[in-house]
Amino acid sequence: MISRPMVANTSRSEAIKMPLSNMANLSEQIADHITEKIIRLEIRPGERIMETKIADELNVSRSPIREALRILEKNRLVELIPRRGARVTELSGIFIVQLCDVLTALFRLMARQCVENGTAENLEKIDAAARRSRDCAAQDDVYGYYTALFDFALATLTATHNPLLEQVIHELLPNVRRLIYASFSIQKATLERNVAAVMAGNRYLQERNAKMAEIEVSNYIENAKAFALENTIFPTS
Repeated sequence: MISRPMVANTSRSEAIKMPLSNMANLSEQIADHITEKIIRLEIRPGERIMETKIADELNVSRSPIREALRILEKNRLVELIPRRGARVTELSGIFIVQLCDVLTALFRLMARQCVENGTAENLEKIDAAARRSRDCAAQDDVYGYYTALFDFALATLTATHNPLLEQVIHELLPNVRRLIYASFSIQKATLERNVAAVMAGNRYLQERNAKMAEIEVSNYIENAKAFALENTIFPTS
């Protein structure tokens, strides 16, 4: 699961250049840091990840960085090449199709089980996230909309009360985030269409209309796949 790093109080000897928390696993926090760089295209597809640069940025040794890279390899964000280090994976057309096809099946299940198992409190959190996405879109706040969109998805996932489904979807989320963020970055006009789909999906969840919620999420993913395939959204290094 991708989490935001927490600010930690450190002594001079433990000074760091990024707010890493001693309360969480260091390698996981470094993995989160690199993940955000990949999603925001600060490290581009095909580009080599320089361990020494990351170590200098975070003032950490290379050992937890290597462990972080193994985490990212598992999430299909990087490729570890013997004697050459790690490089950011490229999302090919084939991978995008496969990813979206798997997501369609999983997100339809997520929508159905949210309707079946979600509590009133779960639905309130889903509704709040959907409304935030609408407000951000109205203000042309691309990153705010992007954040609210994933808050909406995660709130829906939590409402399924299905730990196994949560685990499977969380493992796919980093590449889903790459796909969605890159799409929004090159065409802000997609926000209006996207927020309409989110609000429609939210309405069906609130009404506990599983059939329509499944259809809406399927259409959303299909549109995202088509846009990604029709546009060059992942420039390489």
